Amino acid sequence: MTQTTQPTVEDIAYVRQLAESGARAPLTGGRFIAWWGLVVALAWTAHHLALKGVIGDGRWIFVIIWGTVSLVGVAGQLLLARGMPAMAGEGSAGNRASRSAWLAAAAAIVAMVVGCVIASRTAGYGVFDWIVPVAFAGYASAQFVTGSLAGNRTIMMAGAGAIAMTGIFTAFIFHPDRYLFAVAGVVLTVLLPGLLLLRAEPRARD
Repeated sequence: MTQTTQPTVEDIAYVRQLAESGARAPLTGGRFIAWWGLVVALAWTAHHLALKGVIGDGRWIFVIIWGTVSLVGVAGQLLLARGMPAMAGEGSAGNRASRSAWLAAAAAIVAMVVGCVIASRTAGYGVFDWIVPVAFAGYASAQFVTGSLAGNRTIMMAGAGAIAMTGIFTAFIFHPDRYLFAVAGVVLTVLLPGLLLLRAEPRARD
């Protein structure tokens, strides 16, 4: 008769340690976060210049800017995903959640952009202003989920900053330089955290 070996306290502690280390593995999506941070920062800079009359004709330029942002952003995302090597820890809970959370955030923002492009035909370019708080709310949700699962305080702080920017931009939505606030906010809460994650990524698996 075969005797079943019962797990010891040390065995259970070891398995728990492995599970926790997997959940706290380094996040591997820094390049995507940084990419979207860069694209959005450039888009909001162009939007600010268009509002000031530096570029464009005062109306269609906004459709061009945001239509281009959607196409370039999605194309860059696909190219980065195609060229991304396999990495240690990419199957951790934090990284699985990060992919889903950021995909949902990006999809919601792109959908908002498409809706604003359509609405702007009758409501004017002012509808594009509401993309900004929706974007920061999406960033905050994705960052808090991934940061908490991965135990990454930097990303959680970035999420708190994105929450603050949601309120700040809404409060100053009639300010003539509101998009400069938005550019500063996305650089601090998305682009820089993405670059920090990219720097801390584990080595690619052979």
